[in-house]
Amino acid sequence: MGLVGGLLWLALALGPALGAAEPTADPETSPVAPQGAPASVARPASAAANAWGPIERAWFSPARSLEERVRKTRRASLEFGVWSLDAAARAVLAGASGGEPVERERAALRLAPDLPLAHMELARALWLHGGAPVEALRTAVSALFAIPRHIEASLWFTGSLLYVLALAFAVGGLVTIFVVGMFAARNAAHDLGDVVSSGMPNFSRAALLASLLLLPLVLGEGVLGMALPLLALGAAYGGMRQRAMLAAAAVIVVVGAFPLARLSAGVLQGFAADPVAAAAVRAANDFAFPADLTRLEAASESVPLARQALARRARRSGNLGAADGHYQALLVAAPDDPVVANNAANVRLSLGHMESALELYRTSVELDASSVVLFNLSQAHGRAFQVEELATVLARAQELDPMQVAELTQLQGAEPEGFVVDLPLSQGLVWRRVLNSNAGADVADELRAPLAPGLLGSSPWLAGVGALLAIGVGSLAGMRLRPSVICTRCGRRMCPRCHGALKRQDLCEGCVSLFRQPETTDRDLRLARVEALRVREERLNRAATIVSLLIPGSAGLLAKQPLSSLLGAVSAALVVLLCVFHRGVAPDPLVAGGSAPLAFLGLAVLAALVYALVVAIALSARRSA
Repeated sequence: MGLVGGLLWLALALGPALGAAEPTADPETSPVAPQGAPASVARPASAAANAWGPIERAWFSPARSLEERVRKTRRASLEFGVWSLDAAARAVLAGASGGEPVERERAALRLAPDLPLAHMELARALWLHGGAPVEALRTAVSALFAIPRHIEASLWFTGSLLYVLALAFAVGGLVTIFVVGMFAARNAAHDLGDVVSSGMPNFSRAALLASLLLLPLVLGEGVLGMALPLLALGAAYGGMRQRAMLAAAAVIVVVGAFPLARLSAGVLQGFAADPVAAAAVRAANDFAFPADLTRLEAASESVPLARQALARRARRSGNLGAADGHYQALLVAAPDDPVVANNAANVRLSLGHMESALELYRTSVELDASSVVLFNLSQAHGRAFQVEELATVLARAQELDPMQVAELTQLQGAEPEGFVVDLPLSQGLVWRRVLNSNAGADVADELRAPLAPGLLGSSPWLAGVGALLAIGVGSLAGMRLRPSVICTRCGRRMCPRCHGALKRQDLCEGCVSLFRQPETTDRDLRLARVEALRVREERLNRAATIVSLLIPGSAGLLAKQPLSSLLGAVSAALVVLLCVFHRGVAPDPLVAGGSAPLAFLGLAVLAALVYALVVAIALSARRSA
């Protein structure tokens, strides 16, 4: 509980405070427009009640208490498919209805159980004012489970996480490539100097290698361009496992910098890029603008999402004939959609077409057994005076979700007539619209520009082919040019051109005599040499431990575990990026609140544990080698 409690405290501290709406003396006569909702939600005191929608009428009708107002509004919102009445919840959170903090936040959560912000505000109130830290922890965790149920929250969180993951892939892969290249640079500088002149001094060899590595940067290809010669170096001086790891690193860099960056930006810009989807969500939640309705009417023939939104609005406004027409068209276009079948059945039931309503309810249950649809079916059986069928169906609904059925029964109360519940707008339709849009190209280009401002950054195919060519050229050079290696015992460089053919690839000639042929060396000299090498090895082990801890990706290379190097670099990048973007990569559209730092910092802790595990395993493997 200590770690979770600490994360909750941090999330509550970092969560954005709600902007206080201007308080009112009486919410019944002077309602406050909820934050983030259109201004048309707020009705002037002089507006005629019959000009309001049924959900607004329930909210603004006289009530003896906040609890009664919430119950009436919740019943009306569920009846018309608004399962999370965000605007009303934000108004309550802003203090429009008065009350104690815990009471107010509980009311907001009941109005909008799918809104992560409402969960976190209740957790904050319980933590600070309610004296219930355990319940506060449970409520905070429930905010994370609410994210997939809320379309705006799911888009915002998914887009932010994909953005962070895209950066982590690109940065982690590049860090791995740079670390591998730097590890090979010492021998590469020597061998490159031999190509020019065997008498070239060491500083000149290093300068020559540096100039070649920096050439892509000078040509405007950025960090991604510099990675190509480093890929070639790593392939030339590594074995098959290291080459495979470099290929994997190149793949995740390209994936992160191109398709993943584009996808993340497209999800974040989903509503902005698809006004039909945004209009449909607003209309389904009873907050559509006139322009939204015009847009939905124009798209209704070809876009099922638009027709669904119009059908919901028609039912909400009492135009059952228009709603039935929309749903009959949707049933033909999408006969396997349980949401359409249930909501169409509700309209048919209101029109008095009992048999067709019962058939549609049964179709919806067959497609996706739901306690809500079974509850609706039981209401239809009750209206048809089919008592046995009512009891059987209601018992089945209680088996599936007793809590849901209990809430619906409580909301039904003493007014059972006509209470059937619409299912919410299908998120799958919204997601398909968002994912099929062409949004995100500009944002992805901006994300990629610091890493790849040149030709390589213009196309994933150019970047991928360039990386594969670099690995291929490096591999061929490593096999044909006989690169120098380092003695694993004393650290001496062994060059085939300087020292002739090598008897072994891991030990120099002196170490072979010392450790493999001890009888050929003087005993005292051998003991002194072994002691000197032991001291050197201890010093190198300490240095290797420090390097492994400070430089992501180096632990796996030092332990000769190349894939661990890549995993360590990516997980380290995730830790840093999740902490930097703990509030998300775009402004919170008043849906996340403290759930954003709770989710992102929690994932950062998990990534840190993965990184620590990778480094620990690599250090252990190196010591036991």
